[in-house]
Amino acid sequence: MNIFEKTYSLLAVAYALALVAGIILFPELRQLHRLLPASLIGFALNIGLMFIVLRDIFLRHFSDQSAKFLWLGMVLIIWPSIIYYLVRHGFKPRS
Repeated sequence: MNIFEKTYSLLAVAYALALVAGIILFPELRQLHRLLPASLIGFALNIGLMFIVLRDIFLRHFSDQSAKFLWLGMVLIIWPSIIYYLVRHGFKPRS
């Protein structure tokens, strides 16, 4: 991943966590006229994040081919696994 992709990934994850915290802590954010724009921004950011992470999975060389498919499945099914993938593989240079 290059610097832009790393920065975008961190900002997208931070926005998602801040949105969840904001919904829990601020009741006025639960109203539709505030929740809808905030959720649409988060949706757009996460589409970009998914593109970056899936591209990195496909371009990265894993020692076992099944590991690539495992990461692909985990990232597509369980969103928080993106955070673990970024820490474990995403922020390290591809070999």
